[in-house]
Amino acid sequence: MLRKSAILLLFCQLFCAQNPVETTEAKNDRGQTERWQRRKDNFAKEGLYQRFSPEGILLEEASYRGDSLEGERKYFSQTGILESIERYQNNQIQGKFQAFYEGGQVKIEQNYVKGALNGWSVRYYPGGKIQEKVMLKDNVENGPFSEYHENGTLKTEGTYAPNAEGDEGLEQGELKEYDEKGVLIRMADCKDGMCLTRFKK
Repeated sequence: MLRKSAILLLFCQLFCAQNPVETTEAKNDRGQTERWQRRKDNFAKEGLYQRFSPEGILLEEASYRGDSLEGERKYFSQTGILESIERYQNNQIQGKFQAFYEGGQVKIEQNYVKGALNGWSVRYYPGGKIQEKVMLKDNVENGPFSEYHENGTLKTEGTYAPNAEGDEGLEQGELKEYDEKGVLIRMADCKDGMCLTRFKK
C-alpha cells in the first residue's frame, strides 16, 4: 500500500513538473475577477479564460491558444444568463454569432467572415418565428431584406444598397408592405432611402 502511494506521488510530481500550463487570476479595475490558464515559459494565455462579477457570477468565458482567442467566446448577464456566443479563429471573429433572449431562445443569428458580417442576419421573435432577415456584406446591409408579422406572415420586403460612403445600407428599388393576413397594402419606389408611395390600399 505504501509503495503504491509513493509511485502515485512520484507520478504526480513528474506530471506537474512537465505540465507547461498554470492557472492564475487577478482583479481588474471594476472589481471583477479574471482567471485564465497561461504558459509558464512566456505567460501567453493557453486554454480557459473566465471573468466573474464581484459577486462571483460568471460574465465571460473564452478559450485561448498561443495568446489568441480560439473557439467559442460566451458572454453572460449580471445574473448569469447566457447572452451571446462569438466564435474565433486565430484571434479574429469567424463563423456563427448568436444572441439569446433571457429564456434561452435565439434572438439573433449572424455570420462573420474574416472579422466582418457577411451573409444573412436573422432576428427572431421570443416565440421562435423569424422577425427580420437581411443580407449583409462587409458589415453593411446590402441585398434583399424581409420583415415578418409575429404570426409568421410577410410584413415588408425590399432591397438595401450601400450609400456613397459604403458604410450604411439604404432602401433601393421596389418596397412592398403587407398586413397580418398577407394582403398587399402598400408599394413604393425607393432611392437612397427615400421611398415614394405609388400604391396604398
